[in-house]
Amino acid sequence: NPPYITQSEKTQMKANVLDFEPKLALFVDDQNPLQFYNAIADFSIKNLKNNGKLYFEINENYGELTSVMLSEKGYGDIQLEKDFNKKPRMIRCGTKFD
Repeated sequence: NPPYITQSEKTQMKANVLDFEPKLALFVDDQNPLQFYNAIADFSIKNLKNNGKLYFEINENYGELTSVMLSEKGYGDIQLEKDFNKKPRMIRCGTKFD
């Protein structure tokens, strides 16, 4: 998974995460929280086969925005899934070419 925790959310993180995970693996700029998802989606739409699937673990605050971004890039069957705490935390989508 790409970094998806915004810098402004850093204060909400538990010490056991902050102490043992590289900061580059966790945090993304507040002004462009989908930057890595955009790059992966662009790469994948060109390289996945017809009916290929793309799965993301996401920031719960950006589920709808991520879904819209994927739709605008041409992905279909976009499904936003909730975790066991009922928070939107995963998106799956697929490619369908004519």
